[in-house]
Amino acid sequence: MVALVSVIAIAAGASTAAPLHSGGKTAGPTIRLIEAGSTDFSSADVFYFADLMKKNGINVQFNLIPDASSALRTVIAGQADLFIGSLPTAILAVVNGGANIKIIAANDQASDYVLVAQPGINLQNLSGKTLAIDSPGSAGHVASEIGLQKSGIDPSIVHYVKIGGSSARLTAILAGKVDIAPLHYPQALAALATGKVNLLLNVGKVIGPYLQSGLIASDSFLKNSALAQKAVNSFINAERWAASNKFKYIAYANAQKLDGGLNGDQEAKVWDYYKDTSFFGVNGGICFDNITQFAK
Repeated sequence: MVALVSVIAIAAGASTAAPLHSGGKTAGPTIRLIEAGSTDFSSADVFYFADLMKKNGINVQFNLIPDASSALRTVIAGQADLFIGSLPTAILAVVNGGANIKIIAANDQASDYVLVAQPGINLQNLSGKTLAIDSPGSAGHVASEIGLQKSGIDPSIVHYVKIGGSSARLTAILAGKVDIAPLHYPQALAALATGKVNLLLNVGKVIGPYLQSGLIASDSFLKNSALAQKAVNSFINAERWAASNKFKYIAYANAQKLDGGLNGDQEAKVWDYYKDTSFFGVNGGICFDNITQFAK
């Protein structure tokens, strides 16, 4: 993780969502926090991040928007202060527009994505197959491409289909509407248990840790540098907590109703997977080496 740093400027329109995690309002400042995608067992660190900010006297309005690009636009439009999302989404926004948004912290972490596929599909017969994504440049899209590339496969041989967030991709693959889908490991575990799909590629194992997600903030929010630093510190500490407290993480996830239908044994297996693959990015950040590796 990383101390407060500004590196990328971005731009675009707006969207809204209902609050997920807010609680009683105090006399302190307010941070409007947005996350892209759907919540599952892997989201406990994000909820804990919000709770840490509350413990520091910050009111948190935590909203979820399924589509990454739409979530980013809420920050650009001034409807949110911080977005937890994929760096490629931010970078594409830089390339395609450019405005007053900056990345202030990042995770150097392994992906928890795995590729699941319809029966009979393997790494040798992928040409022309459909692969579900959220949006171009989203975390699942980029992780899929890099995972295939590192497995010696040209990622352009598959046909990318915009389906939506994790839940939409899970529904699509189980319904047989797409051939391949990147799913977060907890969802993949549940999908594989149905017997309808097979494991195609363990993306996290193949790629290893890299810069993939972080905090994207509006310039107006960054005018209060002390508040921004508190947010970054909480972001760092939430990851350290998640990586060091297996049973507390599981208990907290259950208390937040993030089990996603997993039983106790499955939750323990998922946390072990996170630890084994370095899913919790405790030693990353916005520095020259990590950015160079990310660009490669």
